[in-house]
Amino acid sequence: MQVKTNDYVELKSEILDGMRSYMEDLAQDGADAGYNTGDVDQCERIIDRFLDAIAEAIENGDRAAARASVRHAVLALNALNAHCGYNLIETDQREGLCELIQGAASEAGAVAGEEDITEAWREW
Repeated sequence: MQVKTNDYVELKSEILDGMRSYMEDLAQDGADAGYNTGDVDQCERIIDRFLDAIAEAIENGDRAAARASVRHAVLALNALNAHCGYNLIETDQREGLCELIQGAASEAGAVAGEEDITEAWREW
């Protein structure tokens, strides 16, 4: 089973496009978003590593590995967001990231019901 379904790829694109659009809009007004293209690219790498790890966990039937991949991704996103002065992950991005992580974790069997698996570690 592969986790990188069109839904997750589309959702990832929406999240990253929102970050880029906000940054570009502020730049046009002479303002700084507090993050740059490299930071958005780093966010994309974190998401991609997470989706790869979840896919491997699903393939191996390893719920513990799936849960660990969620923790690792959330902590990496926390660190990146802190590096950006807590400006990178705004409300829309937070909701999109939670939906993406929650959905993939659910596919891996790492989530029970409506539990927000990110909540234990999430600072954004």
